[in-house]
Amino acid sequence: MKKFFFIFILALLPFASTTVSAESDLPLISEAGIIIDAKSGIVLYGKNANEKMYPASLTKVATAIYAIEHGDMNELVTVSKKAAEADGSSVFIEPGEKIELSKLIAGMLINSGNDAAIAIAEHMSGSEKRFMENLNEFLRKEVNVTNTHFTNPHGLFDENHVTTASDLAKITQYAMKNEIFREYFGKKDLPWQVETWDTTLVTHHKILKGELPYEGITGGKTGFVSKSGYTLISTAARGEQDLIVITLKAPTNKDAYSDIELLFNYGFKNFKSAKIDKKSILYSADHSHSYTLNEDLYYTHLISDEPSLKTSNKGILSITNQEGAAIKSFDLKMVADVRNTEVLPSIKEETINEEATTFSVSSLGWITCVIFIIVITVFLKKSRKKRNDVRTRY
Repeated sequence: MKKFFFIFILALLPFASTTVSAESDLPLISEAGIIIDAKSGIVLYGKNANEKMYPASLTKVATAIYAIEHGDMNELVTVSKKAAEADGSSVFIEPGEKIELSKLIAGMLINSGNDAAIAIAEHMSGSEKRFMENLNEFLRKEVNVTNTHFTNPHGLFDENHVTTASDLAKITQYAMKNEIFREYFGKKDLPWQVETWDTTLVTHHKILKGELPYEGITGGKTGFVSKSGYTLISTAARGEQDLIVITLKAPTNKDAYSDIELLFNYGFKNFKSAKIDKKSILYSADHSHSYTLNEDLYYTHLISDEPSLKTSNKGILSITNQEGAAIKSFDLKMVADVRNTEVLPSIKEETINEEATTFSVSSLGWITCVIFIIVITVFLKKSRKKRNDVRTRY
């Protein structure tokens, strides 16, 4: 009796990655910057991307995604005196005022309200200090950043409040996977009614609000304090390609936006995003094993290069360019040993057909044997009967 083995789809684990690049240098004015593919996480270009810098209000992206994931969006936040009196940019909330958490998060991102950031932190963790402990732990463990330490939820200057362009790209990539965050991050304006202010908040990001039009812009956050210079996070999409750009410490606002456009143009002009569907079946080089994915796999390559996919006998999927250099590699989990087991038709139809054919031939052989035995038995019975008839006559 033949045995059928069920196929279990196991996790896809990251193995290694490399930076894809079309240029050795770009005339970036900002002291640090990076552009990544939001789906694959591949770095397309970086300048001082791992240098610790002051992010200013870009900090609020981290505050927002933590609050969205760990808070109740419908809860009312009671504004403290400390929050209402925060320095810098504000959404003009008053002590004792009660505002929905969702509204404060949106106002913080769109109008960069420092008062909203403190109110969120105090509501989420009881105190600003405790919130920062929780936020930093979240960034380390959940977002996997390594060079970030925030001392406040808004980004006002503190010499110990630091991050990197690379870490900010990872934080933004993580945040953009959240539907609520994407909605707030991409808003150009927001009707705003509080006790002392009835207005419409408008994003400070000039490209997002259309002051400096750019095709495909999907979100943005600005930042500035004197020690950080002009800082920007920007996201854009065209077709299947989603890009994230971070620029830090530009000397002027104009330079910051010039760098954003430079990096986006570079990314869209030179690179293409590709996907391996999670339903795909991958086979080892000798076709002895099959592998599958538990999620869609994204990778990025130069538009001028047509990559190839190879799966080794040890289950390592390598994506290489035309010159054979690795673009990205993954360690796959085996789901079937096709040498020793039959697999489901949806996984390997050819194997099923071949084995079905083998089984049919085998079955025919057994049927022939049975018929032969029956014929012999009948023949022997007839022979015995004839002998008995002869004895009876004589």
